[in-house]
Amino acid sequence: MTEVGEIIHKAKSGRLILKLFEMTKINTGDTILDSHGKKIGNVNELIGPVNSPYASVILLDENFEGRAGETVFRFISKNPNKRFTKGFKKIRGQRLRRKN
Repeated sequence: MTEVGEIIHKAKSGRLILKLFEMTKINTGDTILDSHGKKIGNVNELIGPVNSPYASVILLDENFEGRAGETVFRFISKNPNKRFTKGFKKIRGQRLRRKN
């Protein structure tokens, strides 16, 4: 988990608006967690200037009530380069091929 920013407010659209910290690397689709490690939602878009960006997060639970100023985190996969390979087999020196 990596700190990415803090909650500003919940918009009328139901999305959570985050103020990102400086030098935060975050992309659309990243999973956002609260301080207890519970999933809050996924980043939908990054808005605002590059120097002080904001993020719009689509919530997984519509009833989530985050407090303004609460720090949020980004989930980092242990193996970000792992690809989906179920149903495929690797032949030495070749690309993945679908199993027959």
